[in-house]
Formats: sequence, structure tokens, C-alpha cells
Amino acid sequence: MANRKKMRGGGNAAAVVNDDLRREIAEALVFGVEPDRLAQRLAGRGVAHGLAVAEVERAVRSPYMAGSARLSAQLAKRDWVLASYARLAAQRVDADRVPRLHAPDAAQFYGDHYHAHRPVLLAGLIDHWPAMQRWSLDDFDQRFGDRQVHVQWGRESNKDYEINSTTLSATRRFSEFIARLRQPEPSNDFYMTANNNDHNRRALAELWDDVGDIPGYLAEQPDRDGFLWIGPRGTITPWHHDLTNNLLLQIRGTKRVRLVASHDTPLMRNHRHCFSEWTGEELPPGPAVDGRPAVLECDIAPGEALFIPVGWWHHVEARDVTIGMSFTNFAADNDFYSFYASYGTL
Repeated sequence: MANRKKMRGGGNAAAVVNDDLRREIAEALVFGVEPDRLAQRLAGRGVAHGLAVAEVERAVRSPYMAGSARLSAQLAKRDWVLASYARLAAQRVDADRVPRLHAPDAAQFYGDHYHAHRPVLLAGLIDHWPAMQRWSLDDFDQRFGDRQVHVQWGRESNKDYEINSTTLSATRRFSEFIARLRQPEPSNDFYMTANNNDHNRRALAELWDDVGDIPGYLAEQPDRDGFLWIGPRGTITPWHHDLTNNLLLQIRGTKRVRLVASHDTPLMRNHRHCFSEWTGEELPPGPAVDGRPAVLECDIAPGEALFIPVGWWHHVEARDVTIGMSFTNFAADNDFYSFYASYGTL
């Protein structure tokens, strides 16, 4: 009863000292916030100072908090290992750029990049594809203009459009989508992405007749052979990481990609699943500085492909109207999603 009276005597304190606030206290302590500083923070939010001190002391003495100390120590050890990787990576002579290679053989690609977990920009892999000569807005309009396709629509109305991408799916005539693509103004409001692929693979099935092979790189796996990406100049896919290795290639138009290594995940403000709270402007290309990770940048031009290793963070911006594809069916193990479990809030 004494504690209950004390909380009531704090005015608004009784309304704010609840289990939600206690979870915040526990989280702050686990992440290393000093108890005195934490109590001051609570007092600044309207909790009576004496009550704030008592709540923090209660949390510190809790056997549950003592049990979490081991987990906190393990997390700190893991962060040290990752920071060591980052420090070593920064010493590479090519640490400030994504290497560009012309059609390396598959053994070199897998040895130097796929299994080494390093991105690379690749040219000369798809010059033989019919799509390189055929695909254009005019071609799509003529062959498929009357088809119904799935697209993301109204992205600019939702600041978390990537997290909420499934709610923005819409069905449009392909000709209507193409008409918007022809408009000169940049836009991030509409986009055909991999999330729309299940329907569009059937609706635009003939397009895959124009897609060739990449011998040695990709395995024969027809049910997963490529995801289609079509959008206007100005589309932005915000910072995120994928659960597989990816090959992102361009048929028409150029995309600018920024990359952050997976070992810098502790610096990426990863608040939910595979997404980051950083904006593109907040992470310019350059070395690590002031709690920000090292950022690489490259452009994918028509006919080029960027290998993005699993877990590497990337931010993608279309510099033109773009037509591209992505592939995950590599001729090597690429199952990193079946044992992934961090889909919710982090």
C-alpha cells in the first residue's frame, strides 16, 4: 500500500509508471544506460524524481535484470567481433569502392565474391539476351498494353511504403502504368517490384522468353527465374537487407545503389525486420564516421549487374525510367531465410 500511495502522490506519475515504462527501463539498462542518467531521463518526462530513482533501483536489483546481464555481455562480444571485421575491411586497398569486372568466369565470381561475401559490379553477362535489344516502353505497350498487372500504387501517401508494400498493391492495365512512366517528372509513387512478381510472371509470361542464361552463375530453376522491376525516374527503395544473395541487373535505365556491409548492422538503426531508420540523405558514401557506417556507392548501367551479398544493406534510386530484373537462383547454396526469425520489432 505504501508504494501505491507514493505513486499516487506523484501527480501524473501514477499514469506513466506502468509496465510499458518498466519495459523501457529494462531495455535502457540492458543497453548500458547508467542508472542515475536513466532516473534523470524519467524525471524529465514527468515522473517524480524519488519515484524515478526507486523504479530504476528496483529494476537494477531484479533477478530478471541480473539474468539479462549475461545476454548483454554476449551481445557486446558479438558487436566487438563485427566491429573488428569492419576495421579490417576498411584497411583493404579497394575499401572505398565496388569493383567492376567484365564477365569473370563463374569460379572467380564465386571464389572472390559470392563465398567471400563481397559485392561486385559485373558487365558483359547479359549482352546476348534478346531483352537487351527488344525491351522498351513501346515494345511493352504494343505487346502487353491490354494485360492486367500488379503494381505498387500510392507509395508517396505512406512514409513506410516499403514496410507496408503489400497494402499498396493495385491492379492496373499495363498501358496505364506505361503512360505514367512516360511522364517526364520524377516520381516515387508507383513501381512494379519483386513483390508483384507472382501475378506478373503469369500476366507477362512471354517476357521470360527474352531472358537468357548466365552460365555457371545461375542454376536452372524455372519457378524462381527472375523478378521484374519497372519504374519511373525517382523511385527509391530505402535502406534494407535481403535474406538471400541477389543479382540485380539493368535492361534499361540506370540505378544508383548505396551499400553497407553486413558487419556494420549494429550501426544501421535496424528497428524492424530487415529495415533501417536511416534515410538515404543521412548516409552518404564515404568512410565510417560519428556512429555512421562506411557506405559504398555505384551505378548499375544497362547491361550491368550488381551482386549484393546476403545481409548487405542497400539503398536504391532510379536515375532514369528503369527496366530490370533480380535473380536469387545461384548455382550455390542460397538458403539463408529458412533459419531467419527476426521479422518483428527489434
